[in-house]
Amino acid sequence: MKQNIESESNNITQPYWPTLKLMLSSLIVFNFYLNLADKNKVSFFISIFDLTLIPMFVFIVAFVTKNTTWKSLRLSLLSPLIIYVTFQTIDAIPLYFSGELSLKTYLLEPQNGVWFFLATPIWQAFFLLLSPKLKSNSFALFCILVASLISAYLASNYLMKLSSFFSIILYFPFFIIAYFINDENIASLRKNSYFTILIITALAIAALYYENDINRLVITMANIDSPSSFFIIYILKFFISIALGSSIIYFALSTDKYAKVSNNALGVYLIHPIICFIFLQVFAYFHVEYSLLIIILLTLSTISIALLLAFSPTIHWFIEPKLNFNKLTQ
Repeated sequence: MKQNIESESNNITQPYWPTLKLMLSSLIVFNFYLNLADKNKVSFFISIFDLTLIPMFVFIVAFVTKNTTWKSLRLSLLSPLIIYVTFQTIDAIPLYFSGELSLKTYLLEPQNGVWFFLATPIWQAFFLLLSPKLKSNSFALFCILVASLISAYLASNYLMKLSSFFSIILYFPFFIIAYFINDENIASLRKNSYFTILIITALAIAALYYENDINRLVITMANIDSPSSFFIIYILKFFISIALGSSIIYFALSTDKYAKVSNNALGVYLIHPIICFIFLQVFAYFHVEYSLLIIILLTLSTISIALLLAFSPTIHWFIEPKLNFNKLTQ
């Protein structure tokens, strides 16, 4: 009885990760349409979403798969490849109609975030190569984090122009962050006062709002427009992402009440680009302007259609392929 009470208490202090992923996927759809609006009016909100949505996705995957073993990784390697090839091919349809599709683009330019599914096993393999002592050593993890931030900074400024495959390097620091954190840390964060979290969130948003002023201050203090000053600016943005991500975890739901829907979060993430393409073609034909109301309606429609499609057993298999290798190896 006591164990059941403790288990229920622990569930309350932890977010229900699938629901949080559904929320993030939905905001990714909203952000997609928001990019079609007047950038002068919405650029600040786009910056907030860019600093939180994909980084949070990466963190969640790292946090919930920290106990991955070499055996489970080997058995699951084919699934991300199926997901990648399937949705890279589907996302090539808009490129075909726009005349931008080529073999080089198809092979070297992952479309609409499908790189994420190839990145996850690579990140997991990296940590499986580390000894348990190293993974539990905060200083060693800190050194790895610093090295990854330097690599991410270089990828952001130089390598992303070559291929979006380098997003694997760009977002790796957020994967590493999960290894600094355990269930107790999450529970402690969610037990903080509402006022404390609001202050942290407000400071992060204010820092982003006054980004240009802060950047000028950093460059002035460094006395030179050098790579080191730009790296400091990059680190500040990284901390803003962490602060905003912490706020999201704080407010995330802990109930599994919506599990049936939220377990299809990846469906929204993967299917929405092709739905968005169809909507955009229709709206372009009728010369519709993208007001806030239109963007909200498009977002809700896209999410609803994506979820309905994700409930189809055939489509769902391509979102989460089940290959039953465990049965074959027994």
